[in-house]
Amino acid sequence: MNKAETIDQIAKDAAISKTAAQQMLNALETSIKTHIDTGERILLRGLGSFTRGEATQRAGRNPRTGEPLTYTGYRRTTGAPLFSESKLLAEISNNTGQSANATRMALDAFKAALKGALKKGDVVSLLGFGSFYVGKRAARNGRNPQTGATIRIPAARLPKFRASRTRNRGGKFSPAAAMKEAVN
Repeated sequence: MNKAETIDQIAKDAAISKTAAQQMLNALETSIKTHIDTGERILLRGLGSFTRGEATQRAGRNPRTGEPLTYTGYRRTTGAPLFSESKLLAEISNNTGQSANATRMALDAFKAALKGALKKGDVVSLLGFGSFYVGKRAARNGRNPQTGATIRIPAARLPKFRASRTRNRGGKFSPAAAMKEAVN
């Protein structure tokens, strides 16, 4: 599902025009990028949270030649101040000139469209922001922390996010429990 298809789905589900849906989705992306650039964590209930990772230098090897190389990796930050969904909705509403109720309905429609697409196994690509996709985690052995016994952890499908390299480099996403349940 690309950005145009996402906008169509939001407009249909929220009963708003495609232009209004596009304005709201663009405002949502811009607001998220702006606030994570300032070091805040954006929490969207039922979807997850977005943060900006801290850049770290990592060592690796070129897979073709085997030569050692250094690259920039981004690790999750902890303790970032929270920017709530209600503040985000008010900001989007002010930027687009839409009512708070219409903005809420559009955000809920975006969440539903995202969950529906990921449940089917589709990739949701938002140009300049990133892509949401379903990753697979293999079954593995783990330990029960109370007893120390070895337990089998089953394979799982997890929602993941790959930030755009152009304008959202280092963006991190932590899926909410409801999002994890939606893809399984």
